[in-house]
Amino acid sequence: MEISIGDKYVITADQYQYVLQERKAKKDGKNAGGEYLSTIGYYTKLPQLISRLCHLDVMTSDAQTLQAVEQRIARLSLEIESAFGR
Repeated sequence: MEISIGDKYVITADQYQYVLQERKAKKDGKNAGGEYLSTIGYYTKLPQLISRLCHLDVMTSDAQTLQAVEQRIARLSLEIESAFGR
């Protein structure tokens, strides 16, 4: 399983856990400019992962008002729903 959430996050899974990863660009070395996945965390239940994803996205945003936070969560919710094929 590999599910992209927007351009920034990826959810993968194996038989034991779900893994939340963030896409990042390599800054140096022979593969500079290439992409790699950085693991954020491991979760036994999908709702735990989604909760962490929402929290992380809001905390790293530049939102300055509650309205901006609400809009950020709404956008992320749509991305998650789209990624899961709803």
